[in-house]
Amino acid sequence: MAENKNAQQVREITDKLEQGIKELFESERFKEYLRTMSKFYNYSFNNTLLIAMQKPDATLIAGYTSWQRNFARHVLKGEKGIKILAPAPYKATMEMEKIDPQTQKPILDADGKPVTETVEVMRPAFKVVSVFDVSQTDGKELPDIVVDELTGSVENYAAFFEALTQISPVPIAFEDISGGAKGYYHLEDRRIAIQKGMSEIQTIKTAIHEIAHAKLHAINPDEKAAPEDRKDRHTKEVEAESVAYTVCQRYGIETSDYSFGYIAGWSSDKETKELKGSLETIRSTAAEMIESIDGKLKVLLAEKAQEQTVEVEVEAKPVYHDVPVYRETANYAYEAGELDAYRTSRDANMACKEAIEAAISENYVDYRLSTRVAVETVLEQFPEERVQYVLANTVQHNLHDGRYHAENKDWAETISVCEENSDAFIVSQVHPGLVNLFINQFKDLLPDKSQEQIEAGTTPTLEKNAASKPRLTPDERKIRDAVMDTLKARIAYSNDGMMSTVKVSAQSQKIMAQHKIKIDGNTVIQNGEPMFAIHRRYSSRKTQGCYRELTPTLEYIKQEKAQEAKPEKPSIREQLKSAAKAQPERKAPVKEKKHDMGLE
Repeated sequence: MAENKNAQQVREITDKLEQGIKELFESERFKEYLRTMSKFYNYSFNNTLLIAMQKPDATLIAGYTSWQRNFARHVLKGEKGIKILAPAPYKATMEMEKIDPQTQKPILDADGKPVTETVEVMRPAFKVVSVFDVSQTDGKELPDIVVDELTGSVENYAAFFEALTQISPVPIAFEDISGGAKGYYHLEDRRIAIQKGMSEIQTIKTAIHEIAHAKLHAINPDEKAAPEDRKDRHTKEVEAESVAYTVCQRYGIETSDYSFGYIAGWSSDKETKELKGSLETIRSTAAEMIESIDGKLKVLLAEKAQEQTVEVEVEAKPVYHDVPVYRETANYAYEAGELDAYRTSRDANMACKEAIEAAISENYVDYRLSTRVAVETVLEQFPEERVQYVLANTVQHNLHDGRYHAENKDWAETISVCEENSDAFIVSQVHPGLVNLFINQFKDLLPDKSQEQIEAGTTPTLEKNAASKPRLTPDERKIRDAVMDTLKARIAYSNDGMMSTVKVSAQSQKIMAQHKIKIDGNTVIQNGEPMFAIHRRYSSRKTQGCYRELTPTLEYIKQEKAQEAKPEKPSIREQLKSAAKAQPERKAPVKEKKHDMGLE
């Protein structure tokens, strides 16, 4: 009964489709379109297969000069041509028996032998030529009757799309498709590609269209079917889009304008020959897909409802207190056999970031943040070390932001954070000022929570990190990064020899030379003085018979020189006063009196 109802609905929808296409054919817009489309050549089955294998998203194909001469468009520089076979017959001479035009019998000579003559004949042959798709050209716009891309959402989109992936005979994947195509069915790889980033309606319609291709038009290149049994590309596109329109209509997804224009664009005459000749195929395929989608969708929606019920009943948040913070890179984790620890810690970092954002949002009421409650909420799920790690990473990525206090920036820089994947756990969905308040409260609460550790003789995390990691100057950070870059290249060469692809960057070499840095064994030296100690590490298991060296760590060991306190330089006036006091007092010379009595 349900099957008959589906078949009846499908017939009504396809009748509506046929009428809509017929009305569109009467428009001037379509006549202009046909005039242009008539300049494109139809390709043989073999060439159609060659085009599909080389560029499955191709739509309109023409030769290099044809694009210039017929369409005022030119092929873009660097585009690769699509190789097809073109007829290239050639003339040849051959000896043939001379035929009497009246009797249609060979003419015989005096000896009774057939008389021969030299004639010129055309020998069939083919050559390889290059053609290009419209997406590989630029120039005058071609007339188009297809409306703009579909927009809008689909009810239960995720379950609907999952149902389509389950009924599809080939895998479906999202890609960034060049050239403007919404999707394509790859004949050779037997897979469906769909343009990512489209609306829900456009994505669903395109998926159904390509599934119809996969069901109806899958081709085995080795098959020996007769040419008349092979459908041309016009018919295939009309069938696929008609199925997509019919199935979408059945589920209340409106695609009329888009589908009518699409189908008319692929049709070649006003009688809709392709559509009429394929109506039964379209109807049976659409009915089969609707029945399959109904079955899958029913199961998926039931599972979704059950999952939602379970989520409502169980609101307990996962706890990560037993997950240690992993501070190494993925490459190190792979070589050390610790990928599980790396991934678990990475996931915990992202969960902690989300928990901090949620706690701040939930406890920010009337322009006031209940910081203590927010911090305690997060600490119920995560250990202090993880919260500190995520907060420090957030501040380190925002050192330019004045909404974070200077003391919090200094605090964050004392905590070592692995840069790999650090972008994934930055607290970014709440106001930085609120995050700054959260950090203040976290630092205030931490000593209270760590008092038992202090009494037990252990050092709290914050104090240990602050004491163990000195603050480097900007130049010292550059030197550290350049040294690590150099060490990675040397270790890669030591592990892999000539097969190594890791090279020292020119910038690192320049920094090493500029600051007079040398690597001597396990010590980094600057101007003859030790600067960093190299702590080398090796994998816990052998690879190709030896233990591979892993990425080392650097320990800052440079001795800080106590700078002698230089007295402040006195002002010029004070210097003059001091100089004046230091000089001996000068007395005016005593003039000798001459007692000239006028006597000689």
